[in-house]
Amino acid sequence: MKRCFIFGALPVGRLFEKPCEGDFVIAADKGYATVRQLGLCPDLVVGDFDSLGEVPDTDNLVQLNVRKDDTDLEHAVRLALEKGCDDFIIYGAVGGKLDHTLGNIAVAEMIALSGGKSLFYGDDSSFTVIRNSAITLPAYDSGRISVISLSEVSRGVSISGLSYEAEGIDLLRAVTRGISNAFIGKPSRISVTDGTLLIVFDTE
Repeated sequence: MKRCFIFGALPVGRLFEKPCEGDFVIAADKGYATVRQLGLCPDLVVGDFDSLGEVPDTDNLVQLNVRKDDTDLEHAVRLALEKGCDDFIIYGAVGGKLDHTLGNIAVAEMIALSGGKSLFYGDDSSFTVIRNSAITLPAYDSGRISVISLSEVSRGVSISGLSYEAEGIDLLRAVTRGISNAFIGKPSRISVTDGTLLIVFDTE
């Protein structure tokens, strides 16, 4: 898989994963200030730069119109998908304005629908979206995790290694059954046979 790091507009407190040689790095709008602060050199700088307040003086710039149909982050993801990226680590896109966070969940779903995977990291909580697939998380000693169906019905949902486990259940979008599970110091695995799941977690 080709990995892409994208830095969005929100401040980044810590890097849970860091770019390595060969990873593709994108700064989306105010994320340019973040990558500069972190001492990173982005492969691409994308945005209308209304949040940054200035247009960066760089050759690898994709400047967008303020009046557009997608967010800077979504545009950055689409450009990365065109370049063959399918494994996304995204910072600065969790929290802040609720509408933008919900929009970024939609971007995570778009990545999953394209066959890729993503992790959207925030200082307080993080999330990913999976479709007809599985994810394994490390053995966190504490913290909360919730599994939410984005499909009307997600079928064959299995959860192991957490406080509450399940095997092959149907999870409905209009119920809260998967909210507020807990890590117990074991590797955890969440899978779905047919459907799309939003997985939100924090590690205390």
